[in-house]
This record gives sequence, C-alpha cells and structure tokens, in this order.
Amino acid sequence: MELKVWVDGVVRVVCGLSEETSCQDVVIALAQAIGQTGRYVLIQRLRDTERQLLATERPLESLAKLGQHGSEVQFYLRRTGPSSSSSSSDSQDQHDRTLPLHKPSEPELSKRGVPKKSLTFNLGPSSSPRAKPKQSRKNLGHRDSTEPRASPSPVPHASYLSGPTKEEVFRHILQQQERLQALEAQLEVLEHETQSWERHPGQEPRLQEETDALEKAMMRNQVELAHEELWEEELRAEIEREKAMRRRLGELHAKLDECSRRLHEFTARSVQLEQDIQRERLQAEAPPSQAGPEDSMGAVKAELQSQQKQGEELEVELVETEKALGKAENVLQAKQEELEELNKELRQCNLQQFIQQTGVLPAHSSSRTDLHQQLDQLELAQLLQNRSVDNDSLPRPTAKQFLGHPRNLQHPLVSSLNPEVLTSRESSWR
Repeated sequence: MELKVWVDGVVRVVCGLSEETSCQDVVIALAQAIGQTGRYVLIQRLRDTERQLLATERPLESLAKLGQHGSEVQFYLRRTGPSSSSSSSDSQDQHDRTLPLHKPSEPELSKRGVPKKSLTFNLGPSSSPRAKPKQSRKNLGHRDSTEPRASPSPVPHASYLSGPTKEEVFRHILQQQERLQALEAQLEVLEHETQSWERHPGQEPRLQEETDALEKAMMRNQVELAHEELWEEELRAEIEREKAMRRRLGELHAKLDECSRRLHEFTARSVQLEQDIQRERLQAEAPPSQAGPEDSMGAVKAELQSQQKQGEELEVELVETEKALGKAENVLQAKQEELEELNKELRQCNLQQFIQQTGVLPAHSSSRTDLHQQLDQLELAQLLQNRSVDNDSLPRPTAKQFLGHPRNLQHPLVSSLNPEVLTSRESSWR
C-alpha cells in the first residue's frame, strides 16, 4: 500500500507500506528522500484538529480505526529541530531508536545517492529547551508555511518515494526563507507595538472615560431629538387648529355680512313702506273729488289695509332679524374669546419653541416681557396679513359700508325715523 505525506508543501508518496509499518519507518524514509537531517514528527490532521503520532504508532492502523473519515485524513512531516549529532549521548540514543525499512528495494535506495552521514530523528516531542527564540520563530513560520496546496498526481514508481529535483528543493527552501524573514519582520513590529502599549498603560482609562462621555452625550442628543420631534408635532397640530379656527371665523364673518345685507334690505324696504304710508295719508287728508268720494275712500282704505298688513309682516321679519343678529353677535363674541385663548396657547408654544431653540431660559422679567412683546408683534403682523388677504379675497358688501361694524348695531335702525311718522302709523293701525 502507499501513503501520501505533505513535506514542505509538496505531496510525497511512500510506497510499500504494510499494517506493521510504524511512523518511525515512514519518517526515516522521508528524511532519507529529502536528504536533510534533523528532528521530525509525523502529524495526522483531520479537518481542524491535529495530532502528533508516536514513533510506535502505525499509520494504516489509525486510518482503519477512523473508518469512513479516513479519506479526510492528511499526514504532514514537520521538522522540530536541527540534528543532535554533535551530542554523543543524544546521538547514541537516537541511533538506537532509528529503524530502517526492511524492504527488498532498500539497496536500490542506497544506490540512488542516499547521504552517507548518519541521520538521527526524534519522533516524539522534543524534551530539550529551545535555546534560540529566533530559531523557534523560524520553526513557527516553517510550520505555518506547510499548508496544503494543490496536490500533484502520484507518479507510479518502483521505489518507495517520488520527489522533486534538487534545484526545486533549493528554490523551495529560498522561498521558505523569504517567508520566514517577512514573518520575522512582522513579528518584530508586533513586539514593538506591544512594548509601546505596555509602556503607556495610563491612556486606557482616559480613553474609556472619553468613550463614556461621548456615549452619554449621544444619549442626551437622542433624547433631545425625541423631545424636539414631539414639540414639532404639537406645533403642527396647533397650526392646524389655528387654520381651522380661522376658517370658522371667516365663515362667521360671511354669515354676519349676509345678515347685515338682509337687515339693510329690510330697512330700505321699511323706509319705502313708510314713505308710501305717508303719501297715502296725505292723499286721504286731501279734499275729496266730486266724482265719487265714497268709491275713492273705499279704495284708499283697502290699499291702506294691505299696506298695514305688509308693515306688520315687515315688523315681524325685523324682530326675527334682530334676534338672529343678537345670536350672531353672541356666537361671534364666544368665537373671539376662543380665538384669544388659542392665541395665548400659540404664544406659549412659540415661547417654548424659542426656549428649546436657544437652550436657555430668559434671565430677567424684563427680557421675558420683551420676548412676549416681540411674539405679540409677530402674531399681530401675521393676523393683519391674514386679515388683509381675507379682505382682498372676499368681496366687501355694501351693507357693511352703510351700517358700519355689526357691534355698533345696538339699537334698531327703525328708531332713527321721524317720531311723527311713527305716531301717525300707530294711529292708522289703530
């Protein structure tokens, strides 16, 4: 059987394995193939977990134990340290622990130019402490660089191993050295940053305090924005109410003008009737003609009775008109009081909006009085502008010019007539 092992990012295929082949045999064969001395371990990776195999473990047996997950297992040859051949005791120990692969093709491997120097391997975890930190960083970078790449297709060969040429190995080593240098530079930069942060530990509380202050300010701003939106909604509602009240006030003014016009018509009609009655009275007082005094007297009486009935009807209509006018004045007075209340509420809303925009309350009563005066002037100017627009848009009736303001109509217009005419009319009615 054969086993695929990743060595420095390249897939190596070890052939001729059996269930009795141990990890130590596989490591020795791979080390002889790449021609490098040192300490090596065989790593078994399954998805995101790694496990270091012992020297006595058997790779094929571990794959059989995994069952259907055996196809997801990958083996890596990882170098853990340089050769320890300089130490005689360690060299002797490692030499005793190394076992060659007892295969028929072993003489062929030796004929291919296997290094003549003795190779020692440590399949377990290294017990000696690391003396050089840079060397450990190099090992770390070397371990990180051995990530799986695109695996080439295995080349069938009669020997145990099939690997790249020596030039490719040297080129790969140079690339790994460049990566190690870049990782060392990055590690030095990170160490400098760590030291700088360790030298200035007092900045973190200050930054935390600034962050807390900014968060509190942000929360206050959010609350203020919520209140501002609420006040804006209330202001819009008050403006809509004001517009509705202005429309109602315009309707009341239109009704009042209509009542004034009708009153003016009734007054003119009553004056015309008074003139007709006076003329009839003068004709009645004139000497009767010789033709038929009785006939003319009967016609005059009939006409006088009809005029009297018309006068009574006009009086009734006049009384009803005066009642309607009184009711209209009461309604207008109530609406004006309601308008004053709305103006007060609007003034308070404007004051609250001014305080909200400036962010401070008025310091003295004089400043508050000036503020109220300014607000009153603004509201008066706005009301005058709206009144001028309403007056320009609505046609001015002639009754308003004739009678003046409706509040001046406290006495009926009939009382301004001649008292003699009234006494004569009353005597004629009787």
